[in-house]
This record gives sequence, C-alpha cells and structure tokens, in this order.
Amino acid sequence: MIINKIATYFKQQVKKEEWPVLVWSFLYFVFLLTGYFILRPIREEMGVTAGPENYGWLFLTTFIVMLLIQPFYGKVVSNYSRKQFIPIVYGFFAVMILLLWSLFHLIGTENVVLARVFFVFVSVYNLFIVSIFWSFMADVYNKEQGKRLFGVIAAGGSTGGILGGVITSQLVYLFGTINLLLVSLFFLLLCIFAVFKVRRFATDSTINQEAPLGGSPIEGMKLLFESRFLQQIAIMTVIAVTIGSIFYYLQGEYVRQFFPERDQRTYVFANINTITNFMTLFFQLILIPWLLQRVAIHKILGIFPCMMILALTLFGLMPVLYVVLGAIIMQRSGAYGIMKPPTDWLFTGLPDTIKYKFKNFLDTVVYRGGDVFAQLVLVNYVFISESSLLHWLENKFNFDLNDILVLTVFGIALSIIWLWNAITVGKLAVKKFEYYKDIS
Repeated sequence: MIINKIATYFKQQVKKEEWPVLVWSFLYFVFLLTGYFILRPIREEMGVTAGPENYGWLFLTTFIVMLLIQPFYGKVVSNYSRKQFIPIVYGFFAVMILLLWSLFHLIGTENVVLARVFFVFVSVYNLFIVSIFWSFMADVYNKEQGKRLFGVIAAGGSTGGILGGVITSQLVYLFGTINLLLVSLFFLLLCIFAVFKVRRFATDSTINQEAPLGGSPIEGMKLLFESRFLQQIAIMTVIAVTIGSIFYYLQGEYVRQFFPERDQRTYVFANINTITNFMTLFFQLILIPWLLQRVAIHKILGIFPCMMILALTLFGLMPVLYVVLGAIIMQRSGAYGIMKPPTDWLFTGLPDTIKYKFKNFLDTVVYRGGDVFAQLVLVNYVFISESSLLHWLENKFNFDLNDILVLTVFGIALSIIWLWNAITVGKLAVKKFEYYKDIS
C-alpha cells in the first residue's frame, strides 16, 4: 500500500521525459555529497590535530580565503556557461585533493600546518561545490520544474551524506584516514561524468537570472540596513551559527579526550555524520513539508531554538560524552532539516534583489562572519583560553568556574533570545508576503 502511494506520488510529480535528467541530477548530487562527507570527518579529525582551541583562527582563514576567491569565481561564472566551467572547477579540486594526499604521505599525517591547510581547503571546497551544483540545476530546470523536482534532487544530497558516512566508517580501518582522500576523489570524478550526462539538458546562456548566484555583498548589505525583516533574519543566522559553534567546540574537546587514535576519531565523526543525515532526510522529506502546510511559520521557526535549549540544558546537567554526541547530532540535523527549509522558504514571493543579492550576502559574509565571531571571539577570548575574559575575572576576584558549564549557560540564554527572534521573523514574514502580494 505504501509503495503504491509513493509510486503514484512520483508519477504525478515527474513527467515521462524528465526521468533521464532527473535520475542523473539525483546521482550527481549523491556523488557530490558522498565525496564531501568522506572528507568531512577527516576535516574534523584534522581540526582536532590542529587543536580545538584554534578553531577560531581556522574559520577566520576560511573566511578570508573565501573572500579572496569570490572575485575570481564570479569572473569565471560571468564569462563561461556553467556547463563549460563546472568540469574545469571540479578538475581543479580533484588535483588539489590528490596534491594534499601526496603531501600527507610525504610530510606526515601529524603535521599541524598541513592539518590546518586541509581543514581550510575542505571548508572552502564545500561552499563552492554546493553553490556550483545548484547554479547548474537552475540552468537545467525551469522555474515550474524546480517546484516539482528540486525536493527530490535535494534528497540526493542527504542520501550522499548517509552513504559517505557509511563508507568512511567501514573503510577507515581498512585503508586508513588519509587514503580515504582517494575514495573521495573517485566520487568527484563521478561528478564530472554526471555533469557531461546532465549538461546537454542545460541552456547555453552565460547568465541565468534564476540561478542562486548573484549580487555583490555590498548590495546585500544595503538591503540589510533598509529592512527590519532582513535584519532579524541576519540576527537569527548569527545566533544559529554561534550555537552551532559551541557544539562544534564541545565535539572537538570531548572526541579528543575519549578517542586518542586518529582512525578512531575519523570513525566517530563518520558515524555522527551518518546518523545526522538520516535524521535530516526525515526532517526534509516528511516533517517540515507536513508542518509548512499545517502550522504557522513563526511556530515552525521556533521549534529548533526550543530543541537547542533542551539539548544544552541536558548537557549542562549531564556533561558526558554520549550526551554531547547526541546533542551535536540533534543540532546538525535540526540545522539542515528543521531550520534551513523554512528559512529558505521565507524568501519565496520576495523581490529578486532580496532573494539573490541579500541571500548571497547572508550565506557568505553573515554566515562565515558568524563562524569567525563565535569561534574566535566568544569561545577563545571570552570563555576558554588562558587570556579569556572569564579567566581574567577568575584571577582578579579569586574564584573558579567551570569553563564548559559557563559556555553552556551562555548558549541556553542565547537560545532563549533566538526563540524570541525566530518568532519575530515568522510574524514579520507574513506581513512581507502580504505587502508584496498587494503590490505585485
């Protein structure tokens, strides 16, 4: 009965002539995210090798590298159609992965500088490969097709995340952490093959207004200052990134303490990613679509902050390894499966300048800037490091505090503010939709 209902659903959503390109688009995203989620646990391991106390500097470097690459990337996008430059860009990343694999074997896997380089590379790599993918999909599918098919294609990403985690956890002890780079490289080469299969369905235009790229950060910043609604979305993003950074730091600290060997840590990170992607897939395909059709948007946006209040409170009461790992899984799956879909939905029905120019600014400058602020300023200089404000107060007034507990309490307080902010965003969104509907 259930299988028949699923088959009927897909028959209604997908036209007969769309199946070939849809299958290859789905596989393309599966290959892409499988390769990335093989690299991701290795990146987490390299972050531990570099030291969790250095996460702030790593994210700052990632932010700077991303800004330096953006003008070059934008020039390439404007001068070549996506179906021309995508194989070239992926080929470049393939060469970089092979180069890093060679360097690890030549210099050694415990080299801290190389571990930091790898961490930054994967962080930048992820940002660009996913942006390129969705830009390409906007060339392949028109607006009407996107409404019907993008959800199915997006599920390919979560499927790839699950597959990547399983592959890593099963092969890490057989091949070793560093040699998994070659497995990731294999999936990136499969992506290039998929591009050639899909690209004949794409248009030849070099500029596609429907593509999710566009607008400069400066234009996005101007829009931010002009709208309270956009300001609240930006605040919501920064708070979400800050809470995620707290969990990211806790993950690095606890995994380093309890799993001393590199392959052990890679295995743990891979399993975290696998469980996270299973939960994300459930949220994306079942929970959020159901909620969006039945529950007010401000209530949906309030779900994730409530989850984080619960997770941080539980960790504060029981600061043990498996509570930390469970909270991290809840945070990551909720971020991509519960918060991101309705947040992206907020931009539907709004002018293109907001959808593309402001959203580009939000996803790059605001998001990565939030990473830097949370990891470098809050975690290091306010709570954790020997030169932090908290340690200065302890020394000055001669008292001792648990750094992790104070960080957790701060996270709970921030999540409560986030809950108010998310509800505000949802209510402002309804007013924005009504306004633009009236003037359209």
